[in-house]
Amino acid sequence: MKPTSINSGVIAILCALGVAGIVAPAITVTTPVTTTKTPLPVNTPLPTKVVPPATKVIPSTTVTPTTLPATNPQPVTTPNNPPLVAVPPLIPATLKNFTNVYGQVLGVKFTPNQQQKIAQRLSKDWMTNLGMRNTVFQTIALEPQIVKGTLAERTQIQTKLVANLRQQALDGDRDALWLVSFYDAVPKNWLAPGKPPLNRMTSDMSAEVLCFMINEVMGKSVATADTKLKNAIAAKLTAEYAKIPVDTKQELSRLPTNWLTFKSGQWLRRGEYFREQMRVQWGQNLEAYIPEIRDISKLRRDRLAKLKADPKIQWNKISSIQRQVVFQKSDLEFQTSLRTLPPVTTVQLTNYLNTMQVGNTIGNSPTRYYSSTPKVK
Repeated sequence: MKPTSINSGVIAILCALGVAGIVAPAITVTTPVTTTKTPLPVNTPLPTKVVPPATKVIPSTTVTPTTLPATNPQPVTTPNNPPLVAVPPLIPATLKNFTNVYGQVLGVKFTPNQQQKIAQRLSKDWMTNLGMRNTVFQTIALEPQIVKGTLAERTQIQTKLVANLRQQALDGDRDALWLVSFYDAVPKNWLAPGKPPLNRMTSDMSAEVLCFMINEVMGKSVATADTKLKNAIAAKLTAEYAKIPVDTKQELSRLPTNWLTFKSGQWLRRGEYFREQMRVQWGQNLEAYIPEIRDISKLRRDRLAKLKADPKIQWNKISSIQRQVVFQKSDLEFQTSLRTLPPVTTVQLTNYLNTMQVGNTIGNSPTRYYSSTPKVK
């Protein structure tokens, strides 16, 4: 996943508020009119008398040309290169007003440390991110409506905002994940206390990870992290959280960030053999709970075991690139074997949560791939 700016996450504020019927007035920034002087030519040669070629010219006076200061050419205005506009600075008052209004929307009183982090995040992209600047000013403009709104109206706004931020985070938006983390840090919003506590972002991401693993093992989409599944996993994690080891709790708390890093990094960059290694690990871990994946999990496991045991291949002596080639050549036989398995169109994960230890399944080996770099052998 490419790196994201704060704009995509903060835009969720306006999406949520717009749905609730509160629309911020547009903020117009007036560009100051400046008068541009026509620059003098740079290094313009002095005029010279035109003389026929046969005549030798002897200058009577030696003249040293004067070099003018270089001027920056103005870019041509095109649809992809709009005219330059004045950027309003991020002054302390703007930062304070935005933090106050955003805190009111979330129902969060920011600590000095949190305020400093917000300031750093906004300052980083302020000069280059027009969308972010507009969002900040439009959010500030909402203060009168938020102050005058009823408790029910403010609760509705907050609910929609948090839901939008969570979904954007699940879709890979790191800024949305950062923004909703302030809401999740409030004790009243925890699912379960602990060190660290359990929050809804972790449980929702656990649902996404479980479905991703199942779908990869099956080779097609058979499991969906819908609202029903997310609610069920949230309840399951809440019930078992007190018994989960401390180190596993710490892994779970880092799951949202680490999962996005893994999915947009190693999973895309590494080869198909690496991904198959992960599918084998996931299948071995999940087949104890989910009967639908047992056949294909065994098939994947046997495929790798056969390649490693083949004396003609000499698996332990070939390079990682050669292993990739050998693995790709075995794909046709593997696909033929897949067609012999009973068809599976859907996996209702909620049917198996009672027997599954969700916290240990997600936060423990061999699925702790998202916080380390597995060595493909």
